[in-house]
Amino acid sequence: MAEYKIAIIGPEKVVSGFRALDVKPFFVETGGDALEILKTIKKNLATNKEEGEQFAVVLIIERILQEIDPDELAKVSSGALPAVVALPGIEGSSGAGVAKLKALAERAIGSDILG
Repeated sequence: MAEYKIAIIGPEKVVSGFRALDVKPFFVETGGDALEILKTIKKNLATNKEEGEQFAVVLIIERILQEIDPDELAKVSSGALPAVVALPGIEGSSGAGVAKLKALAERAIGSDILG
């Protein structure tokens, strides 16, 4: 059985400290680079590769997440794994994480309960 890990995607100066929490950082500056990493993570899960690291949770800095095409993001984050979670960067929250949570809640319940 695979041992799942946690990854974080974002600029080096923002995500490098997460190593201390045993979170694997992937350093990117653009949404395009982040999307390629997400695709690789999804592919490793889909093919159940034992030799590669498998990530159940992928944290991604909001600024980078906003640069990814929503349709492409939906493809790589479909299914149970990996769970893609937005984190605010050093600039503070842009609201992308809350917007994603609202959309998920609305899809699950049928109405916007988060206001």
